[in-house]
Amino acid sequence: MTQRREEHWSTDDEEAPEWHERITKDVIRAITRRRKDLGLSAQDVADATDELGCEIPRNVIANWESGRRKTITIPELIVVAEALDIAPVELLFSPALGGRFDYLPEMLSDRWSALTHFTGEARHSLGMYRLHLYREHERIWQELREEHHDAFQLEFQPFRENWPPGSQDKLDAFVAAIRERLQPVRAHLREIGLEVPHLASHLDFLDADLPPLNTDTDPEDE
Repeated sequence: MTQRREEHWSTDDEEAPEWHERITKDVIRAITRRRKDLGLSAQDVADATDELGCEIPRNVIANWESGRRKTITIPELIVVAEALDIAPVELLFSPALGGRFDYLPEMLSDRWSALTHFTGEARHSLGMYRLHLYREHERIWQELREEHHDAFQLEFQPFRENWPPGSQDKLDAFVAAIRERLQPVRAHLREIGLEVPHLASHLDFLDADLPPLNTDTDPEDE
């Protein structure tokens, strides 16, 4: 993913901002670009963050964009991303900005590679992270919900006496498919000490099929 950093600042190396400052400057550039793309003022963004329960004042946003404030906290990143209707990680490693990016000090990467490394999606990262198990779980679960749409809809009809004729057979087929295709992933999550996602209330009995939650296992040791 990375290589030795090349010259990519107009200033001399001695005058170039430190790595942590470059990270923050890139985040602010991404925030500013997104704000302008949406046609919002700094006050609009401040008002949106206030509605989300964590106001970032207009002067803070203005100071970011002018360079007077050189830091942004994780909570600020989360709430401003929500206000701008964008994922926080896309502000952190914005592909829209283009060019190369210092994922680590003195190490260059393209922005998409940096983003996927950060989220654990990069191919070489899969041995380090377990997020891919959750993604695989979500993919299979979505497929099963689509293939067994009628059975999944029973979640919203909690009283069995209201179920349409043939519902039990459809539910049985749904459960069989879950046990065959999804339960292995759920069991693996349990075995390495991770919480399994909730399926639906009328499928809670499937959790009895899973091994006990192993809280003594460090996922990184797997």
